Amino acid sequence: MPRADIAEHFEPHSKLRAMLAAITASPGLVKVALLWLLLIVFIAITARWIMPYDYQATSLLTRLLPPGATGLDGNFHLLGTDHLGRDVLSRLFTSIQLTMSVAVFGTLFGAVVGSSIGFVAARFRGWVDDIIMVLVDFQASMPFVIIALSVIAVTGTGNLLLFVLLVGFQGWERYARISRGLTLSAVNHGYAASVRLLGGGTMRVYLLHILPNIMAALIVQVSINFPETVILETSMSFLGVGIQPPNTSLGNLLSYGRDYLLNAWWIAGIPGMTIFLTTLSMSIVGDWLRDVLDPTTSRR
Repeated sequence: MPRADIAEHFEPHSKLRAMLAAITASPGLVKVALLWLLLIVFIAITARWIMPYDYQATSLLTRLLPPGATGLDGNFHLLGTDHLGRDVLSRLFTSIQLTMSVAVFGTLFGAVVGSSIGFVAARFRGWVDDIIMVLVDFQASMPFVIIALSVIAVTGTGNLLLFVLLVGFQGWERYARISRGLTLSAVNHGYAASVRLLGGGTMRVYLLHILPNIMAALIVQVSINFPETVILETSMSFLGVGIQPPNTSLGNLLSYGRDYLLNAWWIAGIPGMTIFLTTLSMSIVGDWLRDVLDPTTSRR
């Protein structure tokens, strides 16, 4: 194993410094996308404290107020009110918090499950690998929305935890393919064999040595899968089979505002633009991460 590869393998701080340098030297579009994602993360964390009003408070006297209007009660509504007089800004903050929570936990759940399945396939091979790859091919050939709607039709729509887990299963087969392929390749490298000769167990080899070396590819896949998870959650909530009242998500806001597009565009337009900018920013960052973490492009 070359000395440079050994140093890179055992010095994770060098990768962190390289990542910070890459962010500094990134194009302006990537920086704008990162700033938007940081804003979304900040809102998702602090929504409960920064929302101006109760997102469930209704007032028919102040319904369908345009952005920047002040109601009869003297309350200022920066993004207007909806058909029940609820403050759109407060509901937007709450929706961002719930949508991002579902997307983050769902994406991480799918990444952990898929990567673990890929490790199992690469570890045991043989008939275990064959069965897992058949399941992977089956999952890849079926539209996941149909599977999700079928499961919800059987189990109901009231279980938020089940919905998060269901959303998380989207794309697990991609992580399984990536982790399996890269693990099979890494097993044949010198460092994995060296650890085994030194008495390292299977868990130590896979978790402490192989996983860090394939983590870059998994991170890129997470950044690519995250926008799809957001779209899946908002689509199912828009159809009424996702997040249920009194909770609210960006998909719910779109669903509530579709009947008022002509006379109150902001009810659906603002959450729709939020979904668009968030998924677009994550896609831009994902493409940038793929270029940065790819060893061939980074060294060139």
